[in-house]
Amino acid sequence: MRIYNNQLIKVFTKEDLINSEVIGKLKGEEPVGFTFRDKKNNIVFYEIDKITATELQLMIRKSTTATIAIKLKSEEVIEYFYSISKIQLLEHNRTICDDKELYAWMNSSIDSGIVNSSVWDDAKPKVVEKLQKEGFTVIKKNKG
Repeated sequence: MRIYNNQLIKVFTKEDLINSEVIGKLKGEEPVGFTFRDKKNNIVFYEIDKITATELQLMIRKSTTATIAIKLKSEEVIEYFYSISKIQLLEHNRTICDDKELYAWMNSSIDSGIVNSSVWDDAKPKVVEKLQKEGFTVIKKNKG
């Protein structure tokens, strides 16, 4: 996971892209980009929507440096942060915490650029609401 243009994106590398099913699923998503390095080590960019899944699969199989990044839908962003939050609460054997503790736990388990982003700020109320529905309580103490 990465932050790109104030959006959470998921990056798939060559290892992820070996599976034909993954490539097929990516065609229905909103791509940020598809790149690979050619024989002269130049980065080549393709617009995913202008090539077929078969063409994409063939290019990826020929490349050792292929990457694809997709924008996550808002529900996927909420689910991503929710799952991390829930894991942290369970690992710390807690059902109640304050948002400062939750921030610190998340910051230690995911990239700080993600947890310091506006993406987390925007998702946080919905994540806290989902945690509350599951029996957890996050007490607001600060902006973290």
